[in-house]
Amino acid sequence: MRFHVSDVFLPTPEEVSSLLTAETELEGTIVSFSDSGQRPNYFAVVDVIRRQSVVVAVNKLGVVTEDEHESEE
Repeated sequence: MRFHVSDVFLPTPEEVSSLLTAETELEGTIVSFSDSGQRPNYFAVVDVIRRQSVVVAVNKLGVVTEDEHESEE
């Protein structure tokens, strides 16, 4: 999954890293989902490559294809 630091709900984007900008894209793996009131699976808990779990609204996530991932390495 791919998303911007500014899309992180928990912890706050400022707590994710002082070295990253709000538009920095992070990649990670969904490890769980969380509801928001009566909206099921509204948030995804994502284990980011930086070894930190963050909570992001599901509609803010983008799929990283294998081709995209390989071209960035």
